Amino acid sequence: SSALTDVDSSMLMPEDVRLEILSRLPVKSLMRLRCVCKSWYALIENPKFISKHLENFNDDNAYLIISYQVYDDAGHDNLTCLFKDKTLADISYENIHRPILRTLLGPYDGIFCLCDDSLIFLWNPATKECRTLPNYSNFLPTCATFLYENAIFGLDHTSGDYKVVFICELWNEQIEAPYEHSLVAIYTSTTDSWRVSKGNVEWIPYDFKSHFKSTNLNGVFYWLVSRDDGDHSNIMLSFHISDEEFREIERPRIPYSSHESLGLFNNSVSLLHFDKSSHYIDIWLMSDMNWIQQFAIGPFLGVMSPRGIWKNNAVLMESDNGTLLLYDLIVEEVRDLGRFTRGTLGTAILTYCYKESLVRLKRVEDDRLSDPFDIPWHIIEDNQLDITLFGRNSRFDIILN
Repeated sequence: SSALTDVDSSMLMPEDVRLEILSRLPVKSLMRLRCVCKSWYALIENPKFISKHLENFNDDNAYLIISYQVYDDAGHDNLTCLFKDKTLADISYENIHRPILRTLLGPYDGIFCLCDDSLIFLWNPATKECRTLPNYSNFLPTCATFLYENAIFGLDHTSGDYKVVFICELWNEQIEAPYEHSLVAIYTSTTDSWRVSKGNVEWIPYDFKSHFKSTNLNGVFYWLVSRDDGDHSNIMLSFHISDEEFREIERPRIPYSSHESLGLFNNSVSLLHFDKSSHYIDIWLMSDMNWIQQFAIGPFLGVMSPRGIWKNNAVLMESDNGTLLLYDLIVEEVRDLGRFTRGTLGTAILTYCYKESLVRLKRVEDDRLSDPFDIPWHIIEDNQLDITLFGRNSRFDIILN
């Protein structure tokens, strides 16, 4: 009642006990508890409480989210599903709505980054907040269009600043071929704007086509990439979000396979390598920039590719017919998590280890993220803004009439 909401909640229980209990509750419950009284609202919105909640919701509390495109003769559809049981003992799931249906990247601190050419969102599924990032100015070649995009979103622990690193491959309409280098732009939340990296890296000679060939650990993001010089079989790329530098890392000395993925295992970067001839999956761990083979599991007949590590004790795999499989490394058994396909042309499943969070995407007191941009990209054409493409060394800007 109104009388109860005026009571200082500190009279009901000690502050440290209240903090410990609340920080272990799911986001949905906390969003409701903000309405109990003003002191609870202030506590749940406090950045220190949000950080403690993130610490308590570790890998053991993670959910499995999958995203997949279903292709048929009528086109394709983009679907995203959340498995309700964290242990996957119950494999029921629910479809979740996302703001746009294109590329889903992440997550980091419970936040996904969504890209659709020049339109970029940050999305928190737990709080249902979505934020459109502002226009970024970049240097585009003449007759260039977006071909493929990738992005990372993370916290720079040195500056306390959230950053988005947007990487896109461009298509040259004149020669009908992709450009040899990918474009790089960096967004920082404190300035609410885009720029090139600290080292002025604007174009990099790598191809980032596969979203399940990436992972992140302790502020460093990793990809399996290719380049046009013919030596793509041994390239692994890292990006340090604090110093904003790309570095090449040597892969394990094994034959290159297109059926690979990256993940995390026991707090180490892992490479899952599938040999289509032997049907075995080799799991390699990186320690002090050296690779150690941890497991060789299989054979798995009918498996198309590994899709990642699940909670340090299982491997997720996709079968040839669009079924998601889970292989338990302890009991050495395979479980069927469901078939995610429809139509005649199959599907491709992406898996995400998702830890829900209270990280806010809109302005609240003491929040590090600034207000949403006033003019999102998707309304540019409706407002008939003047957009002009210039030459390679010119800026791509929105000019407001």
